[in-house]
Amino acid sequence: MTDPGPESLNGDQLADLITRLLLDGDLRDRLASEGAAAVAANAAELECLETVDLEELDTAARRFRSGIWRLGREGGLSFTFPRSLRMLAEAGAEGPALLSAFIGSRQFGQFRLVPYAGQGLCVEECFASFLLNVAGNNASSVVRETITHELMIALFTALATEQPLSFVIGAPSIIRTDRGHAALCSYSPTALAAWGENGTEASAVPYAYFAVPGRVARGVVTSRVAAAFEAAPTAGGDAARRQLSRRGLW
Repeated sequence: MTDPGPESLNGDQLADLITRLLLDGDLRDRLASEGAAAVAANAAELECLETVDLEELDTAARRFRSGIWRLGREGGLSFTFPRSLRMLAEAGAEGPALLSAFIGSRQFGQFRLVPYAGQGLCVEECFASFLLNVAGNNASSVVRETITHELMIALFTALATEQPLSFVIGAPSIIRTDRGHAALCSYSPTALAAWGENGTEASAVPYAYFAVPGRVARGVVTSRVAAAFEAAPTAGGDAARRQLSRRGLW
């Protein structure tokens, strides 16, 4: 009787193996130095790994790393988070080191590289979560608020232009409205000044984002407009939502 041989990897398993090879430099080093049998988890992986051209794999991994910066919308991560990256660089966290750390982080694992592997967070939200972790609790409020602000701009751009969404949203502050989505954040006057936006003398300035099909609006709002986001029904909240609805934002 002929030996049927090992079962081949299915699509998800093959995608997982390729992703690990692209992301894990130690795995590639072991594959090169110790051989496929030393790193394969099973016979099916061994069958695939024995066909890998190591030079082509290294080239693909380098291209993949450089491509991470271009993931997302409007030019990629470096375009989406320019102020955040500049502030972190001034604190000693340079781009190349951040990229290596991001690729190996748990936050990057929440992003789905392969479309049929199921929905995950968008790369921008994963990167923002990673940057907040890098900044740490001791970072200035301006740095942390800038990361959040630049993430919100990216998310609301996607919400206004991409339907249906190809990702899930983890940010709890984003809510659905009759026409689209909205969020209310609170920022310091110092952060607003760093972005070239005018605020108030209050220590916490309400700042809203709105997305409807084909349109994004954002900026400092009054407490009367902020009432639209109140969870409990109030006369002020109802009035604020009616006003925003008349403006086509709710």
